[in-house]
Amino acid sequence: SITGLDSMTGYLDGRPIPFENAYADPYNGVMGAFAVLLALMQRDRTAQGMHIDYSQMEGVMQMAGPAAMDYFLNGRVAGTAGNRHPLAAGAPHGVFPCKGDDRWIAIAVMTDDEWRGLVDAMNRPEWAATPTLATSGGRLADIDDLHERLASWTSGFDDYELADSLQAHGVAATPVLSVADLLSDPHYRARNTFIEVVHPLGFKETIYGGYVKCSRTKPRIRPGPAIGQDNEHVLKGLLGLSQEEYDRLIAEQVIY
Repeated sequence: SITGLDSMTGYLDGRPIPFENAYADPYNGVMGAFAVLLALMQRDRTAQGMHIDYSQMEGVMQMAGPAAMDYFLNGRVAGTAGNRHPLAAGAPHGVFPCKGDDRWIAIAVMTDDEWRGLVDAMNRPEWAATPTLATSGGRLADIDDLHERLASWTSGFDDYELADSLQAHGVAATPVLSVADLLSDPHYRARNTFIEVVHPLGFKETIYGGYVKCSRTKPRIRPGPAIGQDNEHVLKGLLGLSQEEYDRLIAEQVIY
């Protein structure tokens, strides 16, 4: 909240709605690792170590960079904009209802060519032929009516089928996935985002695959260990406990 991001998330002209997860944690894990890599590069070049002073708040604050620049240069204070483009650079730009229970599609039109592709995908309805809609400025000026008409059209289609059709016409579009959609989504399946493994206790479970995919190495993905799975390796192997001492600690329930 103190980075400014929460002040910009929420429905159009509504109160701010904060992120519902600890967004700073994974983001700063990546940025912190990058800082370590920079320090290692500096060490390799100069043979000198480096102290890293890293602030999660300041790291996440970079995500508000465009809004900060808009304020410093133009005096505009960013607020909630729903799913519209944060810099008003695209229209239509948002999520629109589809056929079914709580099904949605995200559509982003950034250029006049993409708008023409969307019009073709809609089979050139009469309302879309309005001359002012042919330009980005005209679409932005009439965005409320444009979104209303587009939502009326999208509501009659399956989200996946409509996304495929729009993409074929050069329009950026994707279904808005629910958690239940993730495992069967063709994009995630092609990337092995989720993989099935056998847990040490014998049952199969689905877990995340490797986040980072490199051309020369593959990460070793394993399920979480069973409780005490590595006790012998750590206590007897690394720490050198005798078998007698190890058995005694188990008997006394010091270790399990």
